[in-house]
Amino acid sequence: MMRLRITLPSTALLQPVEVAAAVPYGFGATEPPYRAVWALHCAMSNGDFFFDSLDAAGIVEREQVAVIAPSLGNGYFVNSRYENQADFLNELLDAMREILPLSRRTEDNAAIGVSMGGFGAVRWALDSGAFGAAAAISGVFDCRVPPDDRMMKNRAQRALYAAFERVMRRCLLDERGDVRDEVDLERLLQKRREQGSLLPRVDLYCGEQDYLSLPQSRALERVCARHGCPVALRLSEGEHDQTYWRDVFQSAVSGIFRPVDNVA
Repeated sequence: MMRLRITLPSTALLQPVEVAAAVPYGFGATEPPYRAVWALHCAMSNGDFFFDSLDAAGIVEREQVAVIAPSLGNGYFVNSRYENQADFLNELLDAMREILPLSRRTEDNAAIGVSMGGFGAVRWALDSGAFGAAAAISGVFDCRVPPDDRMMKNRAQRALYAAFERVMRRCLLDERGDVRDEVDLERLLQKRREQGSLLPRVDLYCGEQDYLSLPQSRALERVCARHGCPVALRLSEGEHDQTYWRDVFQSAVSGIFRPVDNVA
């Protein structure tokens, strides 16, 4: 495994962006161009999170895939009045494919994200059409979804919810307090259906004691099913923390390229 730190001068953001990346060695079982997992971090983190906390390096070796993880702060990976993170993500695809031997085939590319990054991964997949699948781990997708009452009895999750709600409203809502069309996952699903485009498979992972993400993941599962998007919600023991994310991240990447019958 070869781990890299790449600095990209972004025309979308008008500043350099640090990208953590790793690819298999060229003498491994898989020859380039490599399948690629494009990973979006949680809030208050960066791209190194996947390597330092979730053992992305081990996944690169075991699964023989590349992992690409940009560092973009707490902007929910969308275009907003603060900065154009969504435009940068599309810039990132082309730039990294020029630097590294990555496959350009849709079925060889997948987006994955944790918490805030879970939303980013699903939105990116629906908006770009560049990925055959997207996986969201402990995703927080929609500030209109009512919170689980049990969360209010969990001090740590209650604090996270308060922070998330502020960030989501700032990044996803317009001046009237409505979710902007370009970041509304249901509207993006509907748009792809109307265009006759293939829909990515969406894998949702959530801890059974994660009362922050649990209602969010169940709501998105219903939205995907309503629009004919292949979706699976996988629940297991765990909360909204790195202990749960580390184990589930390994499973999510291992299964993200499995073949499925897509829905147009």
